[in-house]
Amino acid sequence: MPFFYGQMIELRDVTFSYPSLGGQPKPVFAGLNLFIPRGRYVALMGPNGSGKSTLGKLIKGLLSPSAGQVFVDGQALKPGAMPPRVGYVFSNPENQIVSTVVEEDVAFGLENMGMDPSLIALRVRESLHLVEMEPYRHHSPHLLSGGQQQKVVLAGILAMESEVLVLDEPASMLDLKDREEILNLLLKIQGQGRKTVLHITHSVEEALKAQDLLVLNRGRVSFYGPVEGFFFGDRLPESEWGELPPFFRLIQGLRSLGHPIPPGVRSLEDLKKFLLQS
Repeated sequence: MPFFYGQMIELRDVTFSYPSLGGQPKPVFAGLNLFIPRGRYVALMGPNGSGKSTLGKLIKGLLSPSAGQVFVDGQALKPGAMPPRVGYVFSNPENQIVSTVVEEDVAFGLENMGMDPSLIALRVRESLHLVEMEPYRHHSPHLLSGGQQQKVVLAGILAMESEVLVLDEPASMLDLKDREEILNLLLKIQGQGRKTVLHITHSVEEALKAQDLLVLNRGRVSFYGPVEGFFFGDRLPESEWGELPPFFRLIQGLRSLGHPIPPGVRSLEDLKKFLLQS
């Protein structure tokens, strides 16, 4: 896969284990190497226990490897350090909301950095505008919908000018409408700000919005490349993911009938356009 961007995230020979009750460490990664280019939207998938959330927390600095090194934009992360250039979004936004007023919550990280109040006000206003939450700046975040709360969390990260967004199932607790809004907002943020996005998800539909797919299995990278190369190849990985969504079964059926469905067809709308033109 040809990349034309500098490296933004790098893991060199990273080893990590969780402690266990029996005293024997539970290994997650052993000598893991990974490079994620600057400005890419990468979906991270894999079976439960494959190390998805652990990888995200290592990149943020919430966890430190027992061996090896994590680099962000060429800078090695020191143990215990959580660089503001990496923003982390959990699945439950309430776990990240610390204030009773939206604009105060967005300003929290900047105030801790000792930033000038006038610059804080400017960044808060700009980030709330970007996530379309400026009219709610004086509201209580605890009275907002789940999707609106997640937007407030994102605004706080954008105000910190984080260059990397690690998203740990950011839409899993949202209803259908809020989920679609958040996913579209993430694409907007990544596209406009050239952010590097690592989106942890169990949803094939969410992964299809990414440029690249990173698949972990038992602590190892089993696939890393363009989304099309994984989901739209000749043989879809049904055994690894369980029953495939109806759209994929439809693609398989059409191909078996001799229709040359190209890899770029990612949705029913794309499929409709292709069939009408062919």
